[in-house]
Amino acid sequence: MTRASACCFAADLGGTKLAAAIADANGGIVAELTEPTDPRGAAFVAEQIAASAGKLAQTAGIEMTQIRHAMVGIPGAVHPHTGRVSLTPNIAGLEDFDVLGFLRDRFGPDVAIENDVNLAMLGEHALGCASHCRNAAFLALGTGAGLGLLIDDRLYRGAQGSAGEIADLPIGYDPTADNPSAGSTFELEVGSTAIVDRYRRQGGSAAPTVRDIFRLLEQGDELAASVLDTTARCVALAVATLQSLLDLELIVFGGSIGTRPELYEPVRRVLPVLISRPIAIAPSRLGDRAGLIGAAWAAGQALRGNTASAHSELDRR
Repeated sequence: MTRASACCFAADLGGTKLAAAIADANGGIVAELTEPTDPRGAAFVAEQIAASAGKLAQTAGIEMTQIRHAMVGIPGAVHPHTGRVSLTPNIAGLEDFDVLGFLRDRFGPDVAIENDVNLAMLGEHALGCASHCRNAAFLALGTGAGLGLLIDDRLYRGAQGSAGEIADLPIGYDPTADNPSAGSTFELEVGSTAIVDRYRRQGGSAAPTVRDIFRLLEQGDELAASVLDTTARCVALAVATLQSLLDLELIVFGGSIGTRPELYEPVRRVLPVLISRPIAIAPSRLGDRAGLIGAAWAAGQALRGNTASAHSELDRR
């Protein structure tokens, strides 16, 4: 990239880490960084995002004025008309902070914010395992749960930007369990805290994190296997529900838990018991960079669109 080239800035904000990148007009990443999310809340996080652009511009050897578009992924719902964010429990004060206005003050008017899982869906659609799909979903499973939807080759956001916010999806009961009983919400059944709590409630004591439970599974721990099978059945119920409603070609599994074969293979096995329709599932090809790659791709697309519009205006003159 030359010092005269227009470029874009992309960021994927999470509750624990911020990933950011400078990309060219095709969305190709030329410099990136990852750092812990500032724990002090919204205003400090917004400043951190802006500061990361400056660091990356210096790394890439470009001027900040060359950044012509920015796309930032937010861990929450983004209202399609107002740009206000909601459902962001992991970053204090973000719902009451005008993050879009702040970023436009720093970068200029060509800034957009988008749900982080939606951007992961775009990343997989552009460069990952959903590149052949027009109707797909990205199911992020880790500390929490989220969903990005691609319907008829476009992101589906819903009336208030909260389509895919499935943390509160009522699971109901698991018909494949030995003793079906009332369940709770999806996130409270399949999130990392839920998995660890389930292991402890059933007598396990040597697993403070989900990573430890996966390690115990590799060592042949039968309780770890049982806990993950229960989690997989809950996930399979959500997948069956999505397929019943949306008739998807593919559901991409992402996140620190969702990409583990120890989870998605049991999901694959139990799905035929829950639904007769075929449904393909696959782990994310882009891994934990899916959101950042999707943000860079979307920013590059917007930059190309702005450049084309500018050229058309010049041609009319």
